[in-house]
Amino acid sequence: MLKVSTASINCKFDKKANLEKFLKCIDEAADNGAQILVLPEQALQGYLTSVVAMDCSGDLEKNEFLYQWENAEEVPAGPSVQAVIRKAIERKIYVCFGMTEKENDYKLYNTAVLTGPDGYIGKYRKVHQPADEMQSYYAGNEFPVFDTPIGKLGMMICYDAWFPESGRELALGGAEIILKPTATVHAFEDHHLEGDQGYYSYDLCERATALQNGCWFISSNQIGVCGNSDYFGHSNIIDPCGHILETTDHDEKIVYYEIDDVKKSVWMGREVRFAGLYFLKDRQPSAYKLQNGENEFCNNR
Repeated sequence: MLKVSTASINCKFDKKANLEKFLKCIDEAADNGAQILVLPEQALQGYLTSVVAMDCSGDLEKNEFLYQWENAEEVPAGPSVQAVIRKAIERKIYVCFGMTEKENDYKLYNTAVLTGPDGYIGKYRKVHQPADEMQSYYAGNEFPVFDTPIGKLGMMICYDAWFPESGRELALGGAEIILKPTATVHAFEDHHLEGDQGYYSYDLCERATALQNGCWFISSNQIGVCGNSDYFGHSNIIDPCGHILETTDHDEKIVYYEIDDVKKSVWMGREVRFAGLYFLKDRQPSAYKLQNGENEFCNNR
């Protein structure tokens, strides 16, 4: 039995305040018996004010890059990262969270960190970057999978889910549970999710990633307004068949689900073992001739 949890939290451009919220969430999840907690993308520093209208003016209070630069931390040596690691050890819980990572004092990455009862485990640097992210962050170049006592864990971040190669790379690496910190916003001001393209794409990509790869999938989204962005929450726990089992909806809270066996789910009315089932075994790589590297179609776009 594995009790998992995910949170939707409202972040600020205030690292100290966000860290305090992290530590409270970890305590709450641990108090409720959770063995893993997922927190949102860029939730330590706060995500970019706007992903499509980045302010790089000389005004320090408005310059997004300078804010991220001054508040970025090394992984795992940064003081806030160390605080989360210590809390995870204290509460004997696995924690995945998003942040701005600084490397060698000149590179920034949009990073997800994984820590647990025995300390720091590893990190994932976002590979696929939309719009103005590429003006702030270097891109990652791999999808690592971490073998832990609670299962094989892989991470992706937000926009990665729009690329089916992300989930498949993790599944081929043996991932049983995919963790996805995200910062996804309402596409329209009316906040009606039924017709909101941002939510529709988010929901579709998450469920498809779980289903097509036979993996459990846990996402964590920011909620509410931060900067010029209005996040819709809906942090989800999804089974390998693509069913949303628990969601935070449009609330700032933590939700939980007990997984009997990460290698099992129910497929077409019967219990089956999902690890490597169908979707990986029945692949035909020799027929996928255009998926590696550049091709004429991409070059002509």
